[in-house]
Amino acid sequence: MPKSLFGDKGPCEIVWGYGESDAAYLGKTLGAVKITEETGSSDINEDQAGDAAVDGVLLGSTVKVEVPLTRLSRAQLARVLNVTLDGHKVPLENQVGCSLYTLAKRMVIKPLCGTLISADPAEWIELFKTYPIAGLDLTFDKETQRTIPITFKVFVSQESGEVGLFGTMGMDSGASIL
Repeated sequence: MPKSLFGDKGPCEIVWGYGESDAAYLGKTLGAVKITEETGSSDINEDQAGDAAVDGVLLGSTVKVEVPLTRLSRAQLARVLNVTLDGHKVPLENQVGCSLYTLAKRMVIKPLCGTLISADPAEWIELFKTYPIAGLDLTFDKETQRTIPITFKVFVSQESGEVGLFGTMGMDSGASIL
């Protein structure tokens, strides 16, 4: 029986900065890692058709990746907040006016089977330009495990050979393992 391209169920590992010297696995997750794409459209109407659309125009898409990170090291937290560690402190900075596209990095999502990370690039999802938008929501009580929900904004690539693409589902077999 065939399985889904990326497996039918299970967790994943996420590499942010894939292909760069500082590429790193983001860490453990708790809850669903979700990739969503929403495409907008606008109806074309004519009085003679009443409320029924006679055509439509695509308005483009938005893509995001939601990652509920847990048990992060200071270094991992600083990385996804795009700040520099200050000794043992992770600064919570008010970042204003920065171009997110120029700070964006490649993301690769790899399915897991047990503790084994998929080594088959055909099962990986690659997103070319992603930037993490942190949404700290820390709960302190006796039952709730803390997570740091990060939403990665995915931009349409402007890079040669990738113009107009968000990424690919599956990669060439010549891709490196990290």
